[in-house]
Amino acid sequence: MTARSYIYRIIIFTILIFSLTKVFSAEKIFCDQCGNLIKAGTRYVTSNGKNYCDQDCFDKSLPKCDVCSEPVKNGFRSNGKKYCSEKCLMTTWGKCELCGKRVQNGYHIGNKDGAFFCKDCMEKPKCFLCGHPDNCKELSDGRFICSNCDKIAINTPAESRVIFDEVRIKMKEKLDMITDHDIKFKLVNLQELNTESELKYSDESMEQGLFVHEERTKTYIKTKSIFGFEFGRETKTEVINNYSILMLFSLTKDKFIEVAAHELAHDWMQSNYPNITDLKISEGWAEFVATQANNQYGNSHMNSRMRNNPDPVYGEGYRYVAGYAKEHGVAGLYKLFSKLNSGQ
Repeated sequence: MTARSYIYRIIIFTILIFSLTKVFSAEKIFCDQCGNLIKAGTRYVTSNGKNYCDQDCFDKSLPKCDVCSEPVKNGFRSNGKKYCSEKCLMTTWGKCELCGKRVQNGYHIGNKDGAFFCKDCMEKPKCFLCGHPDNCKELSDGRFICSNCDKIAINTPAESRVIFDEVRIKMKEKLDMITDHDIKFKLVNLQELNTESELKYSDESMEQGLFVHEERTKTYIKTKSIFGFEFGRETKTEVINNYSILMLFSLTKDKFIEVAAHELAHDWMQSNYPNITDLKISEGWAEFVATQANNQYGNSHMNSRMRNNPDPVYGEGYRYVAGYAKEHGVAGLYKLFSKLNSGQ
């Protein structure tokens, strides 16, 4: 073997050893999703410093849509949640109860859990009873009423009188509240009600009933006569009390019951504590009695209006009276009324 051949062999052997060392010392790559070895020379996916043997493994590593559980690739985020498409995102938006459209922003009636309406529908006339926008019917006095409320509205004096008398009887039997007043009852329109009322309200706080007590003094001269001669001339004075309750036509039965109880509570307070002039107390008491009537008729859900009413007279008055009754009982509430009635 010549020296040159020997040198060639040494060089070839060195190259072979170097190549084998490189092969056996090469870093092995594993899929970060399934854990399988990624074979040398095969194509794979890398993302955020991680390796995936194929597109399926990469897709499985992606966050899942909170609606359909599909991988979220270029989707949407909202309130900390992820959505794979705008279609899935839209399923989380509110659905307008009138037109059925899904919209990201809209309005709830009453509270955050109340009926939801889109901006366009909220521009429609709103029912004076439920407050919902609709293709409302306009009543003769300018009020608007939705089709649902209109179907069950009370419009005849005969029907309304029957319900009114029923409420009065139930208040006597269940709430121990009654007067012997001869109450004149009448269905009226909004203009008639406003004419009688001393309080003025916006459309958002429209009065729906009114208790009216009129006291007048009648003075007359009484004489006796014999053969045309008068004697025993005497001046007589008589106090005459008139009691009336006016209520709007086109109230639903449940609303009619609530309003009737409210107005009858004013009649009861007038009879028992006539010197209380604080509207916050008298209106708060009437609202409190209305909630008790609602409870008797299985309409407790309607009491949320009183609890959440921001009005400084009706709302704050109700919360004060209801809170006092809860703490001291109804008997304690009557003691408070006695003090207020006597000016203490």
